[in-house]
Amino acid sequence: MLLSRKSLTPRRCLYLASLFCCLVLLAAAHWWWLAHLPIRQLWMPSGIAELLVFLIILVTLVFTQMVDLPKPIYLLLTLGFSLWVMSAGVDVMDEITRQPLWLATWGEDMVRVVGMAITALGFFRLLEHFVRVQGQLEQLAHFDPLTQLGNRRFFQMQAERMQDEGLSLLMLDLDHFKAVNDNLGHSAGDAVLRDLGALLGRSSAPGYPVRLGGEEFAVLLPAMAEDELLHYAEALRLAVAKRLAPQLELTVSIGAATLLPGEGLDGLLSRTDKALYMAKHGGRNQVALAQREEPPLWRQGR
Repeated sequence: MLLSRKSLTPRRCLYLASLFCCLVLLAAAHWWWLAHLPIRQLWMPSGIAELLVFLIILVTLVFTQMVDLPKPIYLLLTLGFSLWVMSAGVDVMDEITRQPLWLATWGEDMVRVVGMAITALGFFRLLEHFVRVQGQLEQLAHFDPLTQLGNRRFFQMQAERMQDEGLSLLMLDLDHFKAVNDNLGHSAGDAVLRDLGALLGRSSAPGYPVRLGGEEFAVLLPAMAEDELLHYAEALRLAVAKRLAPQLELTVSIGAATLLPGEGLDGLLSRTDKALYMAKHGGRNQVALAQREEPPLWRQGR
């Protein structure tokens, strides 16, 4: 939502010009029909305050015309500020003319209250719009639009959050996925990835499935013992082989690892990636458990 001259369309310019003419006619009618007070009262502190209020509301109204807003919100804010600025104009003229009670009550107080109420409603709707847009931006920033799974940024944030309590990691790669794209086209490949995302979303509890990129996926899990992690990964492998596009006979290779004491996320990712490499090059359609990497041995110098 940006300030832009393009938003100030000819129709909006015509509206502002019409409002300005109404304000001029309002001032002229006061000056013509009502008794005058000394003009110097306009430059007293109370008069200057009324002028400043009038100008602030008027500038805010003009600003509203220069912003690209959803139409319902734009209409509410425009109507509210217009009534408010008209009442502020009557308030300014009250400093230099003797207004009858009915005009001060209805033309100033009541119109101002209605204008402020409509403006407040417009701002409430605007806040709702901001919250909705922020949610959409969060969705775009942290989730993959094709599979609706978390993306690499979400993966990093979630892994850092889970790291202190311990975590396990699965990395999955679709076997021979390139052949699907080459033989059936990218639309078929996208459909497969979309179906895999849905399957992982249903089958990965209590984990967090993410798409790292291409045909590579991951599942972040609470820390598991090796046998439990292998059982979980094997169940996921079988679910993919059975339910994901059976007519294509697609399978998945999985690397599995659990965060070791003192190990960072980079180390966990490296070990899991090596396990995935082992699963791919060991015949595919299998689960490989990451090996514990021993710290290097340093020889004591003499």
